[in-house]
Amino acid sequence: MPQHTNVRNCFHYVITIALSLLTDRLRYTEYLCVSNLNHSSDIDECEFSKEDLSDMVYTVKLVFNQKLLCSYDSRLGKYVGYDEFGIRNAEHYNNQSWKMKQRKEELETICRANARLYIKSETRKVPPVVTVRSNSKARYGQLTKLECHAYDFYPEAINITWLLDGSEVTGDVVSTEFMDNGDWSYQMHSYLELVLHRGVPVSCRVEHIGLEEPLVTLWGETRSYFVQDSSNVVLNIIIKNFTKLKWKRQK
Repeated sequence: MPQHTNVRNCFHYVITIALSLLTDRLRYTEYLCVSNLNHSSDIDECEFSKEDLSDMVYTVKLVFNQKLLCSYDSRLGKYVGYDEFGIRNAEHYNNQSWKMKQRKEELETICRANARLYIKSETRKVPPVVTVRSNSKARYGQLTKLECHAYDFYPEAINITWLLDGSEVTGDVVSTEFMDNGDWSYQMHSYLELVLHRGVPVSCRVEHIGLEEPLVTLWGETRSYFVQDSSNVVLNIIIKNFTKLKWKRQK
């Protein structure tokens, strides 16, 4: 959040935005400390209940030393004071055409804009990209550490489990907490130590709201395909060279 303090420490400016999931309320707060003894703050709140945001209400409360002086209400389109100083402030603000215009615009730029981001984030679902690999050359009959990586998913809730021959593995598993990528996506990693046995499949199962069904990735599937594909390439080269050599001899 934006924050600024000047060198004399007599002016402190902080903006915070908080969201209540239960009441659909956005709070936008500006604190202005005018001295070490007194401080004032603007508390901007946005409340709505309809998905189209047509009932959005924007209020701005001016608080001085924890006492509410006056407030702006978008339904009234003006400030209302609650004591002598609050009434004077309200009259002053109401006579400022630029401030009244700004408050009307903020109903859209602060309230509805942030509410749309919130609604979009609630409905956004991005499935994870999953890879399974070993951290070193795997050999049957030896202790091996396998890694299951889930990348670039949203929201953060995810479940990663290991399956050995179709049954869930409960021991020798270490998983990280989900990590924030900083771009509205997350990653998570799980590690399994076990002795590999030929013919016993090991897989990683990932469950996420962005997936229609659990994603099961078999370890060795990609690796085996690559080896098989490489063998085909080598075999094709041998056949081509043999054909070329045979043709030269015949010639």
